[in-house]
Amino acid sequence: MEHNPKLVSSEVAALWGAYMQNSMAYCTVQHFANVNEDSEATDLIQTALTNCNFVIREVKQIFEKENHAIPIGFTQEDVNLNAGRVYSDLFTLRYIKYMASAGAAAASAFLEVLARKDIREFFSATSEMFIKLYNNACELLLKKGAFIRSPTIGPMEKAEYLHSESFLSGLIGKHRPLTAIELAHISKNSETNSIGRTFVGGFSQTAKSPEVRKFMERGLEIAAKHETVFRKILLEDEVPMPSTWDSTISQSIDAPFSDKLMMFHTLSLNELSVAGYGAAIGASLRKDLGGHYTRLVAEILQYGNDGVILMIENRWLEQPPQNIDREALRNRRV
Repeated sequence: MEHNPKLVSSEVAALWGAYMQNSMAYCTVQHFANVNEDSEATDLIQTALTNCNFVIREVKQIFEKENHAIPIGFTQEDVNLNAGRVYSDLFTLRYIKYMASAGAAAASAFLEVLARKDIREFFSATSEMFIKLYNNACELLLKKGAFIRSPTIGPMEKAEYLHSESFLSGLIGKHRPLTAIELAHISKNSETNSIGRTFVGGFSQTAKSPEVRKFMERGLEIAAKHETVFRKILLEDEVPMPSTWDSTISQSIDAPFSDKLMMFHTLSLNELSVAGYGAAIGASLRKDLGGHYTRLVAEILQYGNDGVILMIENRWLEQPPQNIDREALRNRRV
């Protein structure tokens, strides 16, 4: 017997999110491609565009087949290809590396809640594409000597069990050295924070709306504060500081992106920060680290909530697919 199951909620959510993120990234990388002067990066940028376009096209075909509304997402109206350079070519490579990593992680994470074979195959292919793009971006950054590595620690002399609860200390007085896992999360969250700081720095000088510029300036302050927290943790632990991320921003005030796209991109990075900080809370056994992350999460959650309100006020926030409002249907019969 032939079985033709309809899309379930988790599959709709995964497809809708993939369309939104990739239509946004496609517009972003289009601008990068238009101003790129690094011949070594041309193929990588083109691959990023091809990957995003593949996701957009495939999701559109699936939704059309299922009679599901196609998301509005982001279009050529959200990118100005005549705008001059805002970010450096090196930042473009780092953005593609980060975007590819986030895309692969999102596609892989959704697999466990996907039932239909065609949807699983689509997200499996998507994950593989972005993993390949990530590795290619890493190789190019390494070749250029521009790959920012995590802090280095000495080799562990022997494996042993913990014998004291002092391992969990850190709120008051002297604390134990950071573990490799804790350092990995600090490094990852610093990278996300730095990418976001660079982006909102450019957004703050190119946004057309005064409210959006003010929102981006607030984001810059938050990012600087969070970077200071992470750097202080490393300094206190006498961990060698990694090189800073390239944050070169031109003096251009000609916006390459719409205010709608800039706001959505900022909120997307905000969501990745919340996820990263949440994972770090679960993996950090030193109590002071949990305290730092909890405080920082609260701050960016409030920032993100204010951003959502600003987008709704400007009718920039697209409504995600949702369950049928049964109460509203019942009230229509009254």
